[in-house]
Parts: sequence; structure tokens; C-alpha cells
Amino acid sequence: MIGYTQYSTSYKEFNAGLYVGSDIVFPGCSFLWGKTKYYSNNMLLDYEIGVALPTVATAKIGAGIGDNSNSAIIGIRPWPTSIYFQWTWQEKRLLSIEVMLPYENSFSPDSDFPIIFNYGYRW
Repeated sequence: MIGYTQYSTSYKEFNAGLYVGSDIVFPGCSFLWGKTKYYSNNMLLDYEIGVALPTVATAKIGAGIGDNSNSAIIGIRPWPTSIYFQWTWQEKRLLSIEVMLPYENSFSPDSDFPIIFNYGYRW
């Protein structure tokens, strides 16, 4: 990020979603604590850590464009390992889609690239 932090927001977030693999669809949820840093050039950095079901722990970090009302973020989640795109609107609601990297101990090891669809709410 180039530029100085203009302001930042700390939040709590609850998410509910669906894991979709080639042979299984499974629900999940998470509760996270996070922070978004907004920069003067309309860029932002967003990071979170928390608890999740069924994975127990989760975290993610992403960079994007926008402000505290609307933003688009691309990032990574270390566990379960995935790349995500997130759209946040009205500062409190978010939709995300995550493409998981396949690995042997995945929920569905036969899936080429399992996907997680997610809805979240921040306060």
C-alpha cells in the first residue's frame, strides 16, 4: 500500500456459508475479529482472525479498493487455503466467494477446486 493510513475501522464479523465440492455440499460459519485500514488513494487493507466450524480456526488478509461504505477486496485465507473475492456494502454486509486449493486432507479431496460461498455481517 502506498500512502498514509487515512483512518481504520475495527469490527466483529459473523459469516455463514456453503462449501461446494464435486461430491459434497456442507454448511459452515465463522466469528472473526478484524480491522480495515483505509488509505488516502482509495486503497484498503483488511485482515481478520477467528473461530470457525468445521475448521475450528480461520484467518484472512486482503487488499482492495473502496471506502467504508463499499469495497472490493481480493485476498488469501491460510486455512482452509483459498483465494477469495469479497464485496462489502453499507459497511456491514458482505458477500464472498473463495476458491480453495485442492489438497489431500480437504473435506472433499476429489474436488478440483472446491468453492465456498459466504454471506457476512459486521458490527
